[in-house]
Amino acid sequence: MLCSLLLCVEQTAHGYQDAELVPGQYYSASESQHAHKMIQRYMRYSTAATSFVDTSTGWTACGQACVSPDVHDVMLNLTWHVDSPLSDGLIAVHHRSQEIVVSWAGTHRYRALVADMSVFPQPYILGASTHVHGGFLDAVRGVIDLVQLHVEHLMSDYPDYMVIFTGHSKGGAEAALGALDLVRRVDGLRDRVRVWTFGQPRVGNEQFAALYNQQLGARTYRVTSYADPVVAMPPRFLFDYCHHNTEVWLMNREGDIYVGRNNTGCNEDPHASSSVDFYDRSIQWHKDYLGLPPLDHATAMFSW
Repeated sequence: MLCSLLLCVEQTAHGYQDAELVPGQYYSASESQHAHKMIQRYMRYSTAATSFVDTSTGWTACGQACVSPDVHDVMLNLTWHVDSPLSDGLIAVHHRSQEIVVSWAGTHRYRALVADMSVFPQPYILGASTHVHGGFLDAVRGVIDLVQLHVEHLMSDYPDYMVIFTGHSKGGAEAALGALDLVRRVDGLRDRVRVWTFGQPRVGNEQFAALYNQQLGARTYRVTSYADPVVAMPPRFLFDYCHHNTEVWLMNREGDIYVGRNNTGCNEDPHASSSVDFYDRSIQWHKDYLGLPPLDHATAMFSW
């Protein structure tokens, strides 16, 4: 496995293959077709979580995102919808791609806006200097025991399956935190885990980013869309917020890609999304990750 040079390029015994993306390199859209397919697949899971699919109704609630051929035969294992601390998400099994997917919902409830704005940091590890966004941490810690129980059972049932953590926006931040929590708790998970996030805001301070990079940086695809303003929040001057590795920047709607050089400290690659001035950013880019979420997702009702 070449995690030192590539972003965890690995061919496992069951055929899983990561996107072959080298930090510091540019890729044209035509060179990025495998990465595009993976981005679109995991964005569909992120859309499903934000659309509140539920085990009682099945894999039907997220419109076009749920009927795409690459996810149409998903089996839901768990859905959760918790009001306090606010958290929504799902765990699914996809036998065709041999994946266990843990997907966290983005901001699609009004009260989620309160969690988004709870930027005052909390200690990630008590007594340590690692601090993270309080609202995101509360959301994850409120359900992580339940998520762990199901993930461990599924890992035992399907020992050759990869475990994917994913989410868009707020859900991306919670996917990263949830993955790190479980890697520190569950034996054998680190070798099987991948993290795909989209439009993820900054999660914690420089010390947290260093911890994350040590554990999961080479197993994470932090996808950013050209001028997405959410990925620039919270601002770096606020409580020393920093991004973790590894950024995959979609440079335009065609899907040209630049892979950010891996951070040390708080040195985000100036050639990736941080190269876009904040005043040139538009929320429309937060809603467009290679055409996802689909248009019918926008009609889903915001709820309390």
